[in-house]
Amino acid sequence: MSKIFEDRIFRCGQSNYIEDEILSVNKTHTDDNLMAIADSGFNGIWLRLKLRDIVPGKLFQEYYRSSDKYLRELEKLGNRASRFGLKVWPYMTEPLGMKASHSFWKANPELAGHTTQIYNEESQIALCSSIQEVQDYLHDGFSTLFKKLPLAGAILITSSEHVSNCWAHVLSNPNTYPVPEAFWARKCRCPRCSKYSPAKVISSIITLIYNSIHSANKRAKVVAWDWSWNMHSKPPYKEISELLPKQVILMGDFERGGKVKRLNKTNVVEEYSLIYHGPSPRFKSKTDYALKQHRPLWARLQVNTTHELATIPNLPMIVSLYRKFKFLRESKASGFMGCWNFACCTNTLNTFAAKELCGKKFDNNQKRWLTGLAKKYFGSQIRADLVVKAWYGFDRACRYYPIGGNNNFLYFSPVNEALSYPLVLNFIGIPMGGSWVKHDFGDRLEDTALTYSLKEIAESFGKLSQRWSDATDIYEQALAAGKVSERMREEFGVAKIIGGTFRSTYNIYRWYLLRHKKKTQKMSAVELDIIADELANLQATLPYVEADQRAGFHQEPQWRMFDAESIRQKITLLSRRCEASKTYLTR
Repeated sequence: MSKIFEDRIFRCGQSNYIEDEILSVNKTHTDDNLMAIADSGFNGIWLRLKLRDIVPGKLFQEYYRSSDKYLRELEKLGNRASRFGLKVWPYMTEPLGMKASHSFWKANPELAGHTTQIYNEESQIALCSSIQEVQDYLHDGFSTLFKKLPLAGAILITSSEHVSNCWAHVLSNPNTYPVPEAFWARKCRCPRCSKYSPAKVISSIITLIYNSIHSANKRAKVVAWDWSWNMHSKPPYKEISELLPKQVILMGDFERGGKVKRLNKTNVVEEYSLIYHGPSPRFKSKTDYALKQHRPLWARLQVNTTHELATIPNLPMIVSLYRKFKFLRESKASGFMGCWNFACCTNTLNTFAAKELCGKKFDNNQKRWLTGLAKKYFGSQIRADLVVKAWYGFDRACRYYPIGGNNNFLYFSPVNEALSYPLVLNFIGIPMGGSWVKHDFGDRLEDTALTYSLKEIAESFGKLSQRWSDATDIYEQALAAGKVSERMREEFGVAKIIGGTFRSTYNIYRWYLLRHKKKTQKMSAVELDIIADELANLQATLPYVEADQRAGFHQEPQWRMFDAESIRQKITLLSRRCEASKTYLTR
């Protein structure tokens, strides 16, 4: 049986998931970055690999001709990472589909499976896994990959995410996925895979990859990530799991499927969350199944932060982290994947807490453990009682964050860029950009209000920002009570930036409620009060943004969504607007 937390997987925050990260992997994964990941308590790093880039085989050799470069870079990284006690884990969505316009499909139309269009992107076609030629490509590719490279294993997603198998974006069971994505199909349009159940197709792919990898490296591990398996069945997904080899590691999402109550509404969480402690009923059923079947189990959770606020280094939900890891210990989880392609900052309060929680000794007394953590991280002279009180305050404040239900608020709200987001006088209906990609400012906040109304979102952030501010005041008392460490100064700054972001979000939504139907340049007294409040908020937050280069940077698109300069520009614009309004009123 594997040891508890034997595998602790993280990622280099400088690596660009959206671009081709492998060819630059030894530039982004510097010795300093590798050492920082190891020092933060992790022993593995994950990268996104596309099989056809590295082992194109007969199917793709005409289209992908740089495999030697990929192999050299990955071999070099594996050898370098091992010096720091780090193993390399490829994350893969195979067989990976391609855009419908790719010339591959003109030459190989018989290999095409189900077609999917994700939002406004170009349609993509699945590479059908029910065809022997594709199966041979997968088997030969994975065996070659693990013969040539020092890889620890493979992490596999087979539902949702990138277009891969023919069932990946087909909702076969609406009863088990209450809030589906609008672009998901309701019927598999592949003439071959539609004859099989989703469980059969998914399990066949995982088993084929497992057998292929083990033909080359018996020690390599295969992790079957159950992301969105509830498109097809209810947890613990026995229909799929029982068709897999016993040694395949089952990885479940710790929070997805949990229920939260907001504004007298109960909704289901369908994303990573530090605000919701978990575990969700889905993950509980997964752990129960794994324990009974003596199967290895991993958890998928975020250590630092989530889409709830991705442009800060860490969200100090330390009470939540403690409760998550306590459950994982009780469940004998042999590993976890602690980040997605963002929230990868090292040496934060949260990564330090996770490292402590993975230690050999565990304190079942939550408050005593939190007190000990405060002293270890900030120094023995700190007023640990005040630090812990602030942590509980942050936790209670976030009960007002509007999570659950449709993910449109998480995916399209201006929270990540709130400190730089403009309060415009006239709205023209520009769609909101995705919070995880580069985008221009949108102004159609209705896009974010599918589960909660605009008014409810505004009210929620008003309460959240006030309670967060109260907890930050307690943090400040801890600062004033004794010698201030650099860590305490840094964490206090992070808390101030978070509080400023929540306050800006509150102002954005209440401003929109008042102005989005107006055509006049005139402002009411209430609108001027909002501008005054936002100016005070920005001026109070600015020094902390200036002091922390991590603030405002979203690691998924490798793009800065706010910085000191953009905040100054917003201050200037709002100040001029106030002055112009005063001039108008005195005429």
